[in-house]
Formats: sequence, C-alpha cells, structure tokens
Amino acid sequence: MRGSAGSHQFVVHCCLLVSMESFTHAAALAVPEDQSSPGIRSPCALAAPPALVIVAGGGRQLAWPISRIRAQLLQVAAGRPVLALLHGAARGADQAIAAAADQLGWPVIACPAPWRQYGRAAGPIRNRQMLSRAITLLAAAPAGAALQVVAFPGAAGTASLIQSTRALMARSALPIALLTIQA
Repeated sequence: MRGSAGSHQFVVHCCLLVSMESFTHAAALAVPEDQSSPGIRSPCALAAPPALVIVAGGGRQLAWPISRIRAQLLQVAAGRPVLALLHGAARGADQAIAAAADQLGWPVIACPAPWRQYGRAAGPIRNRQMLSRAITLLAAAPAGAALQVVAFPGAAGTASLIQSTRALMARSALPIALLTIQA
C-alpha cells in the first residue's frame, strides 16, 4: 500500500482482477442447495459483473477537465471491471481520457496514429487498428465481456471512429456498444 497514488490504484486494480477471477472460479465450482444436499449452499449468490474493454476518443480541441471525463467514464463502466481502455494518444480528449483512466486505475493502452507513414489516412487507420486490438482483447476476456466505444465531442477523427465502430457492429457477433457523448 506504500507508494504514489498511481501505484496504489494499480494495486487495488490488480486485487479486483484477482478477486473477480477467484469469484468466477468459485461460482463455477459452487453446488446449489437442493433436496439431495441439505445445508450445502453456493458460496456465490451473485454472478460477477461482465467486464469491459473500452475504446475512447474525442477531439483535439476538447478542453473538459479530467474530472468531467472521469465521471463520464465511470458512468459508462457502471461498476463493471475494465480490462483495458484504448485511446488514440492525440492531444486534447485522448490525453484527458488517458489521465482519467489512469486515475481510475484502469489499464491504459495508447494507440498513436502513424502520421509519417500514412499521412492524412493515419487517423482512420489508427481507429480501425484500435478497434481490432480491442476485439483481440475481448476475445481473450472472460465470457460476457463487451466492447464499449465512447466518442467524446470531436471532429473528423471522432466521426471516423464512430463510422468504423458502426461498420464493426454490423458485421460482428461480439457484444459492441457505441456511446456518443454530446458537448
């Protein structure tokens, strides 16, 4: 428990992941009470909440305080464990999203656009790569996990993320949700 607030949050987060895994394992081994085994009850009355992988992005001009971004992210998570939050690593919204997720103790994955390699096409390419990486994480996640894409106010880059998400939702059987947050 010693150290900076960031390391404290990491420790708490790791404990939550271990606890959730132990909880899920115990639930799988639980024997429900029935007539043939009186007095034996399941140690887990509730199922573990489904986990989330979050992809979040927004405009470079977004100047919301980190506390407002954090409140929006907490509302999106709704008490579910967050396995990872991916963002585009641009200035503005992406940096605020990363800072808020870090404050929450969530694993953060920065996905910068390869501007030198692809020029103006780099943003949309990065958005598709973020979604692809999120799907890979989701496929390795516990059953019931979902992908939540959060679009904070932005411009063309955010519109590209929304468009790519909608295209992915149309062709994927995985649980994917899109939330567009208004200014």
